[in-house]
Formats: sequence, structure tokens, C-alpha cells
Amino acid sequence: MKFYSRVEEIKLVKERDAGLKVGRQLAEYVTSLSFKDLPDEVILQTKKMILDAVGCMYLGSKWNVAKKITGFLKEINANQDCTVVGADFKTDFLWAAFANASYAQIHDCNDGHLDAAAWGGTSHVGRVAIPTALAVGEKLGLSGKEVITAIVIGYDVGVRVRNHKESTPSSAYLSAAIAGKLMKLDENQIRFAMGISGYNSPKSFPKKQADTNFLSSGYLAKVGIESAMLAKEGLFGPPLEDDRRLTKRFSERGLGKEYEIMTMYLKPYPTCKMTAGPLDAIFAIKKESNLQASEVEEITIHQLTHGMYIAESKVDVDSYYKTCEFNLPYIMACAIIDGEVTDRQFTEERIADQEVHDLAKKIKVIADEDLDAIYPQNNMRPTIVEVKKKNGEILTKRIDFTWGSPQNPINDDDLYDKFFRYASPTITEKRALEIKQKVYEFDKLKDISIFTELLSL
Repeated sequence: MKFYSRVEEIKLVKERDAGLKVGRQLAEYVTSLSFKDLPDEVILQTKKMILDAVGCMYLGSKWNVAKKITGFLKEINANQDCTVVGADFKTDFLWAAFANASYAQIHDCNDGHLDAAAWGGTSHVGRVAIPTALAVGEKLGLSGKEVITAIVIGYDVGVRVRNHKESTPSSAYLSAAIAGKLMKLDENQIRFAMGISGYNSPKSFPKKQADTNFLSSGYLAKVGIESAMLAKEGLFGPPLEDDRRLTKRFSERGLGKEYEIMTMYLKPYPTCKMTAGPLDAIFAIKKESNLQASEVEEITIHQLTHGMYIAESKVDVDSYYKTCEFNLPYIMACAIIDGEVTDRQFTEERIADQEVHDLAKKIKVIADEDLDAIYPQNNMRPTIVEVKKKNGEILTKRIDFTWGSPQNPINDDDLYDKFFRYASPTITEKRALEIKQKVYEFDKLKDISIFTELLSL
């Protein structure tokens, strides 16, 4: 048995009380927020996040690794309650949330939050929050207004609870908060649900891109729903884990007045967000100068020190697609040669093309401390791209606000184009337009099953 000194005991009590305070503040917010509290712009933003997340689910569902999840779901013979995106069957709502959240992470194309990524919160909220809300909402026959409100709550919980030293299980907290809200749990039950979910959530993910990396989102969605169900039955849970210096202390920092969903970015490319600035820069250079791969002598990318991981892994003609989505030289080479970066750049056939890898060898990434000094202020993720042509000409482009950030947003037409590109050919354009219409009418739906049924085959 370990014995604590009086000083250590006081410290432990303070940490426990702080954790309980966080849980109480969040639980009060979760139970009290209603749809009528939400400004129109927050409601509209939530609808856009739903459309974007569903597109990401469709994209993942047609990838080869998704077939393994599909096969598993058919084997377990679960209740056929809820929709699996892009599938011709239904499954239990727990496993529907698991599958759809997993699909959403198969490619790295999800929404994100820059501050949360920098300070230990949930950086990609939508890939857990929206599959969770859709599954529970469909299971319980809830309205669009109820589901929108729960999603907004999920974004606030995921982004605001932070811990830099040890990754806080904020994704598990947010899924439990969403499920608890939709199940109409009281304050204590919400607090316990989040505690149970955080305690039982996946604690470590592979450092290298593994074939099952995307399953983490699925389990985070599923454990949140399970924890809400357990709390509803009367089980207690531990206090929340966070870092008091980093967590946005709720009521005094805008909780219920400033909504984190409004500060999310959307991704135009299915790659790590750290690659977005360089991609924006190289596409701008190509547009202005019609740059061709044959003209390139060398490319230098000035990158944040924090983001140098996107140049660490070496890729080759037989590399795993997810590793390539996190390798900036490969991605930039594709952008120059193909004029685009979509899921098509990460097929086995494209990765096997030696031409791409030969160009990638001419691209170097260097850490720039001057850029570090302004990150992550005002949603800035700065980068500088310098292209040296064989004729000696130097082309330079700096990007501070990437396309898709709140300061440089994706417009509605581009968002729909992204959705349809990811959803096709699984669905027709007629179906895609129906889904888009229902998304923008989401708050008018009495039962969201009218929407979720459109997502199956």
C-alpha cells in the first residue's frame, strides 16, 4: 500500500475537486442547452459539418479496408436498428456508430480545430460526434433539432477539455455527452457517463499508420454510447481528466455563448492538415505560372517545427496509403504532376508510380522557427513554399490561412462538390442532392430516420 504525505494528500484532493468541478460544469451545460438557445449561424454550421462528415463516411466505406468491417458486422448478426453508410443492411446502433466513425477516419479528410490540436483536446471532432449523434438519434427516433443540439454540445466538450502532457480522452467524453443528451440523462448521469467513457476509452494508438488505425474513432463513438447506457442504469464513473491550465474553463470562458463548432476548419484534401498550406501554395504557383514537373530543380518547404512529422516517414512504391497521406513530399509531388490531391492519389496504382517518387526526392522540408513564433495565433498555420526551376527562376508563395479555415472558408458549392466526389459512385447525383436538401432541412425533421435512410444503398 502506498502512503501519502500531508502535502501529497492535499494535492490529490485539489486535483480530485478540480476534476469534479469540470464534470459538473459540463454536465450542467449538456443538460441545460436547448435548440432555441442556438444562433442561426451555429445551426447552419452544424448542418455543414454533418454534410462534410457524411461525405467522409462514404469515402471510407468504399475503400478496401472498410469491407473487413462490413464482413464483421454481417457475422455478428446484431439487431437491424440503424444505418451503416454506404451499406445494403442495417445493424445495432452501437455497431452502426462504430462502423460509421471508423469509415470517417479511413481517409484523413475530417473537420478539425487548430487550438485543440495544439493543446491536447480533440482535434477532429466530427468523425466521432456525428456518427454517434446519427446512430443514437436514429435508434430513438429523435428530431433534427435534438440531434443538432447534441452535436453542438459534442464539439464544445471535445475541443474545450484539454491536457497536453497526457492525452485527455476528450473524444470519449464528447461521445458520452452526445449520447447522454439524446437519452435525456440528468446532470449526475451525464457526469458519470463521461467519466466511465473516458476511463474505458482506448488509451493508446499506434504511432505508425497501421491498418486498424481508423478503428480508434469507431471505438470512441461506441464506448460513449455504452457509457451513457450504463450511467442511465445507475453506474457511477470517475472524475474527468484534464489540465486546468489548458482546459477552457467553461462558464467563465464562453460556454453556452461561444460555440466551438464555429471555429472548426474543413479539409479540401484527404491528407494531414499540416500539408494543407503547402498544397494551397503549390496550387497557387501552378495556377500563376503553369508549373510543370519537368521544370522543377528543387522545392523547399518552410514548415512549423510542430509539423515536421509529415516529412519524417519515408515512402516508396509499395507504401501504405495512410503513410502517404502523412508524407508531404509525396503529396506535393502528386499535386504538381496530377494537378489535384484526392483519394485517387492514394490508390496502390498511383503509389506504385516511380515518377511521383522521383519528383518527391527533389522536395525538402525544413523547420522554420520564425513561423513557430506565430502558431497557432488566430488560426494561423503558416508555411512558405519556394520552387527553384531548372532555368534558375525562383517561385515563392506564403500561406497563413489555409483553404477551409474559418478565415478562408470553403464555400457551399465547394463543400457539396467535396461531398459528391467522396460519395460517388456509391450513390447517384440525384441521391446526393436529396441528402444535401435533407441536411439543410435537418432542423425541420421530426424523425432523423428520414435522413439516415438515404445514406444506405
